[in-house]
Amino acid sequence: MVPGMAPVLWACAVLAAGPTRTDQPLPQSPGSAANSIASPLEAAFSARAGESLRQFGYDLFGPAADAAGADAAPGAIQGDYVLNTGDAVLVTLRGQKSFSKRFTIDRNGQLVVDDLRPLTAAGLTLDALRRDLAAAAAATWPSTDAFASLAEVRRIGVLVTGVVRRPGRQEISAFATVLDALSAAGGVERGGSLRAVRLMRAGGSVAIDLYALQIAGASGNADMPLRDGDRLFVPPLGATVAVAGPVKRPGIYELPPGGGPLSAAELRDLAGGSLRPGQGRLLRFGIGPTGEETTEEVADAEAKRFADGDLLLLAPQREDRRGEVRLEGHVLRPGPRAWSRAKTLPGLLSRTDLRPDPYLPFAALESTISATGARELRPVALSAVLNGRDRRDLAEGDTLYVLGSADVDFLTSEPVLAILRGDRQPPQDACPGLVALARTLAAEPAGPLATGPQARAAATLTGARTPCPPLFAAVPDLLPLALRHSVLRLTGVPRPGFYPVADGTESAGARETIVESQAPQYELIGHVRHPGTRRLGAGTTLRKALGDGKLLRRDVYPLLGIVERYDRRTLTRLYLPFSPQEVAAGRADRGLADGDRIHLFAADDIRSLEKPAEAATDDKADGDSEPAMLAAVLDPAIVAVIGERTVQVRGAVRDPGGYPVADRTPLESLIAAAGGLSADADPTVAELTAVNGTRSSIDLSRDGSRSVGPGDALRINPRPQALESRAVAIEGAVRRPGRYDIGRGETLSSLIARAGGLLDDAYPAGAVLTRESERRREKEQFQRQARELERTLALEMEKGEPVKAENVALARQLAAQLRGAEPLGRVVVEADPAVLRGRPELDPLLEPDDRILIPKRPLTVAVSGEVLHPTAAQFVSGKTAEDYLGEAGGTTRDADTGRSFLVLPDGRARPLALSSWNHRVDTIPPGSILVVPRDPRPFDGLDATKAVGNILSQLAITAASISVITR
Repeated sequence: MVPGMAPVLWACAVLAAGPTRTDQPLPQSPGSAANSIASPLEAAFSARAGESLRQFGYDLFGPAADAAGADAAPGAIQGDYVLNTGDAVLVTLRGQKSFSKRFTIDRNGQLVVDDLRPLTAAGLTLDALRRDLAAAAAATWPSTDAFASLAEVRRIGVLVTGVVRRPGRQEISAFATVLDALSAAGGVERGGSLRAVRLMRAGGSVAIDLYALQIAGASGNADMPLRDGDRLFVPPLGATVAVAGPVKRPGIYELPPGGGPLSAAELRDLAGGSLRPGQGRLLRFGIGPTGEETTEEVADAEAKRFADGDLLLLAPQREDRRGEVRLEGHVLRPGPRAWSRAKTLPGLLSRTDLRPDPYLPFAALESTISATGARELRPVALSAVLNGRDRRDLAEGDTLYVLGSADVDFLTSEPVLAILRGDRQPPQDACPGLVALARTLAAEPAGPLATGPQARAAATLTGARTPCPPLFAAVPDLLPLALRHSVLRLTGVPRPGFYPVADGTESAGARETIVESQAPQYELIGHVRHPGTRRLGAGTTLRKALGDGKLLRRDVYPLLGIVERYDRRTLTRLYLPFSPQEVAAGRADRGLADGDRIHLFAADDIRSLEKPAEAATDDKADGDSEPAMLAAVLDPAIVAVIGERTVQVRGAVRDPGGYPVADRTPLESLIAAAGGLSADADPTVAELTAVNGTRSSIDLSRDGSRSVGPGDALRINPRPQALESRAVAIEGAVRRPGRYDIGRGETLSSLIARAGGLLDDAYPAGAVLTRESERRREKEQFQRQARELERTLALEMEKGEPVKAENVALARQLAAQLRGAEPLGRVVVEADPAVLRGRPELDPLLEPDDRILIPKRPLTVAVSGEVLHPTAAQFVSGKTAEDYLGEAGGTTRDADTGRSFLVLPDGRARPLALSSWNHRVDTIPPGSILVVPRDPRPFDGLDATKAVGNILSQLAITAASISVITR
């Protein structure tokens, strides 16, 4: 057989058969697509080694190298650089002649600079050229300095052949090295050699080894500069060996040409050394003459046994850890501990190691059974370990798992309960603990966990869908163990459910499966710090149960709590109100009975139940509202008790509304629950209306201790306000426009005086006063007219008489316009101060949020509505309405000239006589608006034709008023 053919035959056979020892794909290294695909040699060696192996050194030619290549900037050019044809020189002259230009050395080797004699540059150094250039410039232009620098390095041509990606001639920089030329050719293919690259120049050749650059950091001859016409040849890949196992740089390595076999120590060093110090096993996998693979253990690491096709596999003698025990789970610093310092359970764990809220009745100790080597979990009472009662010894490798409250809560979660009820197929993404539980129940269908009290109790429990704790995901068998040793506690715990208990035996499990105390007890429910069931001792009272008020939360409702009591004599429930405030202060108390349930509420929840009367009225107007959140979860009987014991607080308090009370309650406590008196409250004239209808006046400063009871109503009257709650605005032609606070009974003339009076060009006859109350009235009128129009349209259609479709569309369009119209709420007023002084009865009273606009004297008359060109025509005394209409182009065919009207500057409207048979001369002052409404004739088929005409007129007036405001 030809030497070297055995590895080739072996590689081809492996590729044909596919991977024999691993089906895992090789890792994808960043780079080009070619680099990311395993070569045949890599696939063959990886199959033999059982792990992914890559050929060493070829990542040197990645995409970054291709991008940079030989065109990378060489840095500063030294003065000893020898120039040649193609170099570009930047010549700068300063003095009698000044310029800065770039010149290239031509094929004759000369540098030709403008207006200078040609200079021979090829073969000179850069410093020599600078001297010649300075001399030539000084001879031609005295007092001129010359400077020269290399602007661009010449390009050289190098032929790269062999196993490269882009063989051929490569144009590279004159500074380029062997590595630059190979990068310009796309790098060496994985089938090419990195250790036998040949550089041929002038009849001779030099061997280039790229391994030295990558392993030792020494460049060797890889940075040899190239010359124009050099040739590089990359031969096929030579002999290769592979190194696998726990080494720093596992891979496939090329042997140096003609160097002979290598030793295991040399290969280990070539791979960067071992990852784990200490002795290790050395295995050699070789290829026989006929292609078979042989295995032998290498005893002498220095023996040179590894040749082409061999694989070195390093394996440590031992990989286990000695001398440790572990503490895991609900602890502050989980992880290993030194066995020498933690020989017992108390030595491994102390209270300072625990995180907040640990579960003390149960933990789990994982140990190794010496006979079989299997791992075993045993229950441990964590409280006994912390108290020093359990001082059992630990063995090397033991692990103690500590549970927290969240871990125990998961035992009663819905996924666990579903499996206990018989669902043996956990979800596909279920945590390993649930899978282990389902597997345990399926393996023992008649076992104690599948048929015992836990499974029966799971049928009556409801759990939350909580995520699987990390502890049960890391130790799956811990979940079945905890359930096997669990008891079901229905009372005496915050959350009923399964609670594991380590009872001192390893197989008996929990003998008492359901724990429901028969001793007298009571329960705290709602807004308390620690809700739950507690044992009822002899002489326990309500005050003692609330811990003298210490168990009450800060925002508890202070005036009402309810004791829910079951009367065994009458077999009915009683609801006994009490005041948490009085109980906490020691002024009231009540004895408790077996089974009492004490309900306490949050202040916000009570406010959500007892809305102010005004809000309730609004809710009814808007439709049915959703019940309050508290009402949805409380017993309806308790909600009814709260409603029956309500006192209404109205008027000048910060949070008016209904406040339920237990019994007679001091006024000061009731007002405090309502947020206290507001700033404008008058405590001397409060009004109390008793449940029997009697009404009395109260001075809170003297009668604050007076009490009120359920059904009473308290009103706190506000002080009379000198100022209105909101300001008014005056704008336009006044000296000090802006917003002004007004007192009760303030008039327009006083506001104009406060604003500094009118300007000289003011036009009080055109004053505009808009008022919110008037705007709401007009808006409601529009809405009412829209509803009436739609009702009339519906009646017309119900008569069965034909109605034109265009009339129906126009009527609906008109109704939509009415609903969308936004009236201004303009009030006609007299704003001339001189007139108001003489006739004070015309001086209007102002209201909050009034807006007054005093315009400047206008010089136009506006024409709007159904005209061809709505415009503002120049005012000329004596002009008639027909004149102004003519300037607007006349009326449209939809105009109703008989209903035309004139809006005067002060907002009043009066009809115009435009008919030839009813001609009357009207005086039209400046600032007026001449409005031509739309003809209602399209609506003649409807009974509401007259109403439609009025609607069209009102819409026209509204549009005209808006134009005045926005002018």
